This record gives sequence, C-alpha cells and structure tokens, in this order.
Amino acid sequence: MRKILLMVAVAVMAVACGGKGGGKADGPEAVVTAFSKAVAAGQWEEAYGLCDTLSMKEYISANQQAWEYLEKADSNAMKIAAQLMADVNVEILDVEKVDGGREIRYAIGIEEMRKERKAVVAKNEEGAWKVTAITDAD
Repeated sequence: MRKILLMVAVAVMAVACGGKGGGKADGPEAVVTAFSKAVAAGQWEEAYGLCDTLSMKEYISANQQAWEYLEKADSNAMKIAAQLMADVNVEILDVEKVDGGREIRYAIGIEEMRKERKAVVAKNEEGAWKVTAITDAD
C-alpha cells in the first residue's frame, strides 16, 4: 500500500514539482519553499497567495487539473498522498541575483524521489517576494 501511495505522490510531483505559508513567507527562499509545498499538497489558495498570479495562473491551473483528475481516479489514495506531500522536502541548492529578483535552484521530493527545479522570484509593488516562474533545472 505504501508503494502505491508513493507512486501516486510521484505522479502528483511530476506535475507539481513545485507547508503552510499563506503568503507570509518572508525571503525569496522561504517563498519558493512554501509555494512548492502548497502546490505539491494541493493547497491552491495558499499557492496563489505566494506567486505572481498573472504569470503563474497557467502553471497552477495545470497542476490543479491534474490533481483533480487523480483525485477522481482514487480519492482515498489522493487524500493520503496529499498528507505525504504536505511534508515534502524542499532543499534550496543555489540562489542567484537576476534582474532585481532571484533565481533559485532547488530540489523537491519525498524519500528517495527528488526532482530539481528552478524558480524565479521578484518583489511585487507591496515589496513582498512572489514566485514568477517555475521551470526544470538546467
């Protein structure tokens, strides 16, 4: 059963790869960590609060659709996978200043399953760090 749940979690991570934060994360690394955990755990309102909604709307929408599809396929497995994914490990690997923002390379995963990603964060008009892009790491 645990193997099946891990497989479901990996399926979610393959789409999301992206805790609690609710927009209260302070620095760029904390924002990337909170955003990635929120997307991985299906916490959509929290994810929207941590990103530049205009540039990230499509990214979150695609993840939300995949999440809902998997939930319809096996809702019990997805509930357990959501609990596992809420505790997903996000490790910041590198931070680089770029055009008034930061480019952050990080790894996200559970147990032996990790995926490296790159996030771009910038301050919004209110001075809060927001995720503006997520891509595969180079």
